[in-house]
Amino acid sequence: MEVASSAAALGVAPVVSSTILLAPVTGDVVAIEDVPDAAFASKAVGEGLAIRPTGKLVVAPCDGELVKIFNTNHAFALVTDSGAELIVHIGIETVKLGGQGFTRLAEQGSRVKAGDPVLELDLDFLAANAVSVISPVVLSNAEQFTALQNLASGSVIAGQTVLYQFQVK
Repeated sequence: MEVASSAAALGVAPVVSSTILLAPVTGDVVAIEDVPDAAFASKAVGEGLAIRPTGKLVVAPCDGELVKIFNTNHAFALVTDSGAELIVHIGIETVKLGGQGFTRLAEQGSRVKAGDPVLELDLDFLAANAVSVISPVVLSNAEQFTALQNLASGSVIAGQTVLYQFQVK
């Protein structure tokens, strides 16, 4: 008998684990629709939100594998054990900076835990040279998961504040 049907027969809801995503950087939450980039604002890249960083340390938002860290260190992709594909993109059009303003603290292919350091930012340089420092944090394969829940607002702290959560459909 399947766990779900035996649980239902007993009047108990089956346990479904959800993924909790922590803030990858300290700062202020910005609605994804307000990101000054059409691909992110239209949710073409994925569902989520953005952060205007006030802290310089960027950490893994959850446990998973760093499947991609761009050569310019402006963005990374992390895949969780449940298959969630998360993208953390620091600033807008920051790829054009050629890596300036970013220091890589983790390597592509490495396994990380929530809160592990991934990047360090030079916020003064980025503020002076990027189109925007607003940083999207999106679930790129959102169609495979439930709607994002408990979206954060206000100020968030890297590795501590829950940004949002979701679970496999």
